[in-house]
Amino acid sequence: MKTEYEVVYRTHNTYEENVREAFFSFQVLPCQNESQVVRNVSLNNSLGAETFQHPNSFGFEVISLHTVEPFNTFEFEMRAVVEKDQTLFPVEGILSVEEEQEQLQNHLFYLQNHQFLGFDHYTRISEMYRAQLLMQQPQQTVYGYLQHLNAFVHDLLEFDSEPTHVCTSANEVLKLRRGVCQDYTHLFLGIARLNRIPCRYVSGYLNQGLHLTGSAVMHAWAEAYIPGFGWQGFDPTNHLLADAHYIKATHGSDYADCSPIKGTIKTNGKQKTSYGVSVHPLQEPSTARQSQTQSSFQE
Repeated sequence: MKTEYEVVYRTHNTYEENVREAFFSFQVLPCQNESQVVRNVSLNNSLGAETFQHPNSFGFEVISLHTVEPFNTFEFEMRAVVEKDQTLFPVEGILSVEEEQEQLQNHLFYLQNHQFLGFDHYTRISEMYRAQLLMQQPQQTVYGYLQHLNAFVHDLLEFDSEPTHVCTSANEVLKLRRGVCQDYTHLFLGIARLNRIPCRYVSGYLNQGLHLTGSAVMHAWAEAYIPGFGWQGFDPTNHLLADAHYIKATHGSDYADCSPIKGTIKTNGKQKTSYGVSVHPLQEPSTARQSQTQSSFQE
């Protein structure tokens, strides 16, 4: 069963004084991969500026534009149709615990996945918090542990958009015990990496018809590597496995690699940015959500 979605991203920027020159980059385009096909992409901006696309360091498409025409209002819209396949979930027993650990501890494997095993501002966790974390047990499979970690992070934090911002670290989140999807994801990444499990930050969209937390804007979740299977998405914000209702745009080591909008402008005075997304199925699938039967960790 395939599901088609219309995905729309819009941003509206206003400036107190005229912008004399600007360069904007957007990482908002749904990606092409084995589970989703992107069609009918349209890009529009209020300046009528030409856009160009180029890959970032992880191979995902970036939409950029440059203008030297003065302006004090800027609007940008990306619209696309995305076809999603049903999701295949991992199963236990593909590899033994010993075989999993042999792969995770392999030096060559580490070199191949070092970008998703390291620690930086967003994912580094202080020693003072280590005793509070959920760590993998000796005879626990990677997939079994990650499902429990998904539940652990979900239960540990309270969703609250007020106290955190785009630079909030996992240490700050552990102190506040609240945050948004970006914060849930960075904490999940930091703990998984402490267990030598490669884990990457994902930015994308959620089916808004399900009324999941974080669906009103671009959402963040994690993808962790499961030996013998590959990459699987985990959404600690909603306590779900990423399935056909999750539309991926990009991934990286943390938020800094996946920020939806970046730019450089020449202006004075204050500025204000607002954005939103619209994600709806073009035709409702007749089957129930697969993740509801594949995982016991559901709300």
